[in-house]
Amino acid sequence: MGKGLAERSGEPDISPGGCYRVELFKPFWVLPMMFHSMPHPDSEVPRRWLPWWEYPAFFRLYDHRTGELIPETEVYDLASASGPLDWGDGSGEVSAGMISIGPNIPDCMNDHPARVNPQ
Repeated sequence: MGKGLAERSGEPDISPGGCYRVELFKPFWVLPMMFHSMPHPDSEVPRRWLPWWEYPAFFRLYDHRTGELIPETEVYDLASASGPLDWGDGSGEVSAGMISIGPNIPDCMNDHPARVNPQ
């Protein structure tokens, strides 16, 4: 859904502990926005058809230490669903407002890198 030619929007956000990097992208859509159904961050809420998009975008979450892509979200309307970034403190999920971006990785739960035990 228009992610292949997406443009990054702004600078990446890097978590305070250095584990994660979140990048925001604007989708590249050939058809007008109204022809793209709008998902809700709560999967129980049905998609909206013929919606009015204000700020369509999606997130990519990376392990900032290795550069590996963890997941990528669906395209959401950030005007109604997004909010401040939460790096998973207590929840184990990186999120922006109502949007779950992806899980914390096992060796960096709550944005705290695991200590390496010297051998």
